[in-house]
Amino acid sequence: MANARIIKRRVNSVQNIAKITNAMQLVSASKTKYSQKVATSSLPYIQSLLDSLETVANFVDPNLHPFLNRDRSGVDLMIVISTNKGLCGSLNTNLFKKLLNWSKARPSAQYIAVGQKAVTFLRNRGFNLIAGFTDWPEKTKLGDVLPLIDLLKSRYLSGEINRVDVLFTDFVNVLKQRSLIFRLLPLEDLHIQQLEAEFQNKTIKLNEKKTDNKARANYLLEPSPNALLDFLLNYYLELSFYHLVLEALASEHSARMIAMKSASDNAKDLVEVLKLDFNKSRQTMITNELLDISSAKMR
Repeated sequence: MANARIIKRRVNSVQNIAKITNAMQLVSASKTKYSQKVATSSLPYIQSLLDSLETVANFVDPNLHPFLNRDRSGVDLMIVISTNKGLCGSLNTNLFKKLLNWSKARPSAQYIAVGQKAVTFLRNRGFNLIAGFTDWPEKTKLGDVLPLIDLLKSRYLSGEINRVDVLFTDFVNVLKQRSLIFRLLPLEDLHIQQLEAEFQNKTIKLNEKKTDNKARANYLLEPSPNALLDFLLNYYLELSFYHLVLEALASEHSARMIAMKSASDNAKDLVEVLKLDFNKSRQTMITNELLDISSAKMR
């Protein structure tokens, strides 16, 4: 009887866990839909920004801008975008594996962590962590990432940083997320990871000037082409990084949704196994009681 009580307790515990994981799955499904919508809605705006940069680049020498200058010295900087919480499958594990491979060739690199998991990993591994951001709201806005961008630009423009890479999880679809490294600075080619097929091959090379005088004559740039290029490049830097954050958020919620669905299914399977053991235990107990009664009567 004691064994049956233990099994019954385990059944109740697993059923309660299944209810929790199922609720978390539904919440993550809702968040995934919202995050995917926000990330996708920014793509047409980025497309227009890239077109504007291409137009302005025809009027100036873009290689003179520090964001486009490749002849630099200094150390490399990696921005790692992870999650604040766990229960999202192998998302963070795959991210950190790619980070370790990147760091092998750059022992003096500096790191900025976004998310508590990245902060903990970098500190435990002894990497040169210069800043950590763990208090961004769940529905991150463009204004939330500006302090990180300001820190990044100040170090880059001072000559301390040679180049900046961003390690994030790209949202392919609900069932697939992949760890990618995105070159943020210098902007050798203006590009960004796109979700839609028509944007995937969008690349603007600012060092390839157009010679269409008719196209140039259709624009009047104020206050000056250089000032406008500087403004657009700064804005593109902010917007492109913000888009990577949105991709990482959509990946996190979809990975957690799949992980919670798997946990719920496993819990249901375990409940069936435990119920079978419970019934066998009860059957054994009843059989033993009948044998005791039969033995007592024979005496």
